[in-house]
Amino acid sequence: MDQNETPPRSSARTLAIIAIIVALTAPFWEGAVLGSINIHMPLANNLAENSRALERLDSRTAALEQQLGAATTQLDRLQTRLAETTGRANATADRIATLAMVELVTALHRAGGFELEVGALRATVPDAGELKPLLDQIEPYAVTGVPSAAHLREEFSQISMRIQWSQHSYLSVAWMVHLLPWQHGASAAQPVAPGNTPELLHQASTQLGSGDMAGAVTTVQSIGGLPQEALADWLEDAKARVAADALVQRLTDRIDRT
Repeated sequence: MDQNETPPRSSARTLAIIAIIVALTAPFWEGAVLGSINIHMPLANNLAENSRALERLDSRTAALEQQLGAATTQLDRLQTRLAETTGRANATADRIATLAMVELVTALHRAGGFELEVGALRATVPDAGELKPLLDQIEPYAVTGVPSAAHLREEFSQISMRIQWSQHSYLSVAWMVHLLPWQHGASAAQPVAPGNTPELLHQASTQLGSGDMAGAVTTVQSIGGLPQEALADWLEDAKARVAADALVQRLTDRIDRT
């Protein structure tokens, strides 16, 4: 009896082992086997869908990377063109500003107005910096022009001679009243001049002769009394000439640097 029962027990044990093996390995082969006979398990369907989603994502990522590379290349080209365009624009602006400076220097060397030239300079060099005080000083002369050094020397000589004659009683002080149209009868009552006026006039004349316009302006400013008022217009013109000469020098320096 026992001998007859042994085979069934052995077969049951074998079937149990086979069932365990099938259960453990089923996730790896059941999808393919069942799929081959057109039977799909839920887990297999999910795995297949996830796989296809990953493939689409990989494809989309590759396309985006390609587009990003192309966009980066295009951006680099645009930045290079922008830098080149900016450089050309700056160079053009520098040339225009230099031309405006040259034109103003030329205008200040000749007689006559310079309204257009100073306007062009202010437009092309909005940040004038150290030039601004000089431009402000000469701009009132933009229409008529700044008197030349030769004209100022001649005019000073005439005024100086009349002042000295009046001090030696060769001429009446009344002539100076006509040089001061803004003054009234009180002008004639003012003191004529300090005693050192002739020396100061001579010193200013010498400075003008040597081309020291700035020094002559300083000397004339130290003259007091009625002669000082008689020289007021000349003094303003001389200051404008000093400013114009200083402006020409600074513009020339900038042009040379450019």
